[in-house]
Amino acid sequence: MYRIAFFFSIFICLLSCSTFKSGLTIPANQTFLLGELNDENYTATLVNRSGFTVLVQAIDKHTGNITQGFGLAPKGKTKLYVSKDEIVYFTNENNDDVRVDVVLSKAVEGIRYIENQ
Repeated sequence: MYRIAFFFSIFICLLSCSTFKSGLTIPANQTFLLGELNDENYTATLVNRSGFTVLVQAIDKHTGNITQGFGLAPKGKTKLYVSKDEIVYFTNENNDDVRVDVVLSKAVEGIRYIENQ
């Protein structure tokens, strides 16, 4: 009986500590939106696997103001803290696709691509 309880507690711990990893390819001259339907804070570790800079901006869902913004350099890595009130825009202004590895602290709802304006 104690063994079952022990393994169950380990299983629950592993589930609560899980992360979500994805390789994100952003086509040339497009923007990827992350978190439009999200309602919880989260972190995202970003690694730019391409040879091009990717513009990363967090936009407040209510005001439309930029709350965070930077260029993720080629082969660059950073950790981003995202509020439940922000949508993250990954903008590829290059003529080639870019790839960004993204590790999220939790599942994030609301993703889509849009054409750059």
